[in-house]
Parts: sequence; C-alpha cells; structure tokens
Amino acid sequence: MPVRHARFLSFLFVALIFLAVIRLGLFVPLLTGLVVYAAVLRLAPRLVPAGAMLSHREKWLSVALIAGVVVGLFIAAGLGLHLFLRNGGGVHDLLQRIGEIVESASAYLPAWLVKALPQQESLLPAIGAWLKAHAAEIGTFGLGAVKMLGYVLLGMLLGSMVAIHEVADEKAWGVVSTRLLAQIGRLRDSLWQVAAAQLKISSVNTVLTALYLAVALPLFDIHLPLTKTLIVVTFLLGLLPIVGNLLSNTAITVISLSVSFEVAVASLVFLITVHKLEYFVNARIVGSRINARAWELLLWMLLMERLFGAAGVVAAPIFYAWLKAEWLEWDAPPVAEVESPAGQA
Repeated sequence: MPVRHARFLSFLFVALIFLAVIRLGLFVPLLTGLVVYAAVLRLAPRLVPAGAMLSHREKWLSVALIAGVVVGLFIAAGLGLHLFLRNGGGVHDLLQRIGEIVESASAYLPAWLVKALPQQESLLPAIGAWLKAHAAEIGTFGLGAVKMLGYVLLGMLLGSMVAIHEVADEKAWGVVSTRLLAQIGRLRDSLWQVAAAQLKISSVNTVLTALYLAVALPLFDIHLPLTKTLIVVTFLLGLLPIVGNLLSNTAITVISLSVSFEVAVASLVFLITVHKLEYFVNARIVGSRINARAWELLLWMLLMERLFGAAGVVAAPIFYAWLKAEWLEWDAPPVAEVESPAGQA
C-alpha cells in the first residue's frame, strides 16, 4: 500500500474516533487529556533528554514528577479562577447586571432609538429575564458541575498516564500501531499550535481592552461596573476563536450602556476597531501556524456547531488544523515526482 494511502486510512480511523467522542459528550475529558498530554511531552525532554542513560524506573519517576506538576498547576489555576469569579463580582453578577440593563433598555436608549424598536417592549424584557435566570443557575454548584469536574480530572489523569507511558516505555510498536500513534501525535501538535496561537491573540485583545476599561475611560471620569470581571471574561472568551471576541464585545457594550448611550457607542467603536486589528493578528499568528484564514475557521466552526453543538465550536480549530496539515501532506507530489531527472544539473 502506498505511504499516502496508509497515512490517510490512519487519519480517517483516528478522526472518526475523535468525532465520535465529541458526539458522545466526552469532549471535556478529551480536551483536558490532550492538553496535559501535550504539556508533559513538551516539558519531558528537560528532565529526560534524548539519549540520556537512565533506567526505566528513573525515566518513569522523572516523567511522573513532571505530570504531577502540570496537573497540580492546572488544578491550582482552575481553583484560583473559580474563587475570583465567585467573589468580588463574578460572572453571576455580570450576567445579572446585563439582564437588568437589557430588561430596562428603554431607560438607557435615546427616545428616537426607542421609537425605532417597536418590538422592544416584549423582546428585551424577555431577554433580560432569561439572562437573570441563568445567572442564578451559574451561582449554584450542582450535580452537573460535580460531573464536569470529574470529567476534567479524569481527562488530566488519562493524559498524564499516556504521556508517562509514551516517554518511559521503550517498547517497539508494530507498523499499524506506529501510524495510529503518529496521528495522535499530530492531533496533539494541532492542539498545541491552536492553543498557543489563540493564547497570544487573547492576550493582545485583553491588554487593549484593559487599557480602554481601566485607563482610558477613567481619564474621562467614567468608571464601568465589574471592570475586573469584564477583563477576565475577555481573556477567557478570547481563547475561543472569533466567537469569543463577539461575546465579550457584547458584554462590554451592554455594561457601557448602563453609564450612558454615548459611552456604549464609544465602547462599540473601540471594540470594532480592536476586532478588525484582531483579524490581522489572527491571520499572522494562526495562519502562520496552521495555514488557515479567519473565514476558513469561521466556516468550519459553523459546520461543527451544527453537528456537535457548543463542543464543536471549541473542537473545530483543533480538528481543522489537523485536517489542513494532513491535507497538505496528501496533496504533496510523491518524492519520485519531484526529484530531478538523471543527468540534469
């Protein structure tokens, strides 16, 4: 069988498993497992360099130590984020405030705009009531949250175990197993590339938003409520390509409306400008890593959302980066076709 055919079949097999896991609602443990798996393999060469004369036990202990540190850091970061969002004005308060503003939007909008929205008497209060109801749900830590936490911990445990086994085990794999493991490695690399690129993009967007909310507006004696929460939410939502930026922009604009209509317009203009800048940054950072444009990611996210729901939106950039990398390999001509004919210079 030609190499490219074998590669395609191995990709197809692993890709079907990946999509089936998402369909079964197990994307959270898959994602956390891949993140820990990728992080451990990135850090492992620092303690277990290639060619190091270490026993199997020493390798296992070294990689297990790295995995423990990685998992501990993720757990500590998650707990810190949870405490921040629960205390001192968190997501619950943010949604509650947005719901109140939307529910009584006519009090903030100018008269000419209120008249231009004949349906707002019934539509906006309904939207506001829905947001406030869901804000109350977010404030509770029920069975669903416990189940999700269990999925996260299970995924991290499995990811660390697979990484330890891959680095410490010196077993020789067969041809089929080697090809399947290579595809898992490429999926891991795609996750790492997308995560690193989106982290940079979200950081740039968050810094610019923080300068606007915490520096520019206070210079004009304008202080938005829940500024710290808005900055944190901007960073977290910014980790979602394109969609996250739209959600954070909407939240900031609605909160600005509680101050005045003019401040809301100024915030909207600023955020649109930053959003346009993000397209250039996105094209440079993400495009250089996975050869994808913003419209390609948006189209793929739309398709994955229709097939798999919210999990598909998060999985779409990872899967598309993996697919695009494999496509370029399949599309490349065989080596024999690109070699210079014998006798030519």
